[in-house]
Amino acid sequence: MTSNSFYDTFKTSLEAMKENSVLPLLTTDKDYQNYTNQESMAEAQYMQLDLSAKQKEIVEQLLDARDRQDIEYSNLSYLAGIIDYIKFLKYFNIPIDGVLEDE
Repeated sequence: MTSNSFYDTFKTSLEAMKENSVLPLLTTDKDYQNYTNQESMAEAQYMQLDLSAKQKEIVEQLLDARDRQDIEYSNLSYLAGIIDYIKFLKYFNIPIDGVLEDE
């Protein structure tokens, strides 16, 4: 995508909206909670490994890159969901006004 102030503001706004929508789902989703527990156990095992400073740095770089990639994928998926929702409403000639109550 592009890098400009409108896009950055738009992206930040979407991220905030996503957090408000997704957090309640994550806290009640059993699969997500299970994966979170598995991640915590794996991290505890990782911390017990006898790795050199260089090895730890490489692993941290890998995990950080994956985290950033996952966050960006999540944000873009959220945006794609909004786009698909608008297309759905348009396809079925459903007016957007009044579809969702103000929160």
